[in-house]
Amino acid sequence: MRLLARRTSIFITIIAFSFCGVISAQESVKPQHPEGKVTIDQDPRIEKLIAYKSELNKSNNDKRFRIQIYNGTLEGAEKAEREFTKKFDDISCNISFETPNYKVRVGKFRNRLEADRYLMKVRQEYPSAFLLQP
Repeated sequence: MRLLARRTSIFITIIAFSFCGVISAQESVKPQHPEGKVTIDQDPRIEKLIAYKSELNKSNNDKRFRIQIYNGTLEGAEKAEREFTKKFDDISCNISFETPNYKVRVGKFRNRLEADRYLMKVRQEYPSAFLLQP
């Protein structure tokens, strides 16, 4: 029985050493083409579409729907902003000043449907939140 165990261990050792030689031999192979080139064939109208979309996003930024969650003092506005960013980290939040109050407004939604959907989520935490269209 001992002889069989030795034969098996010797056989496994020989196989392991033979694979080590094969593995180290693969490192010395140099690639035939050191640089790769990618060519993209696309419709030229795609570039126009991307330029139009980026222009549209820049121009309509001030005419978007917003949600107001707070109206009052600066300390209260800062507190409301901190709490909102902890609870809803996926959307922007900022403080604006309109005499004599500070207002915390969130989001910049393109259409009323997006704004209403998000308003439903916000109203669970801030019941007095309402929708604005500047």
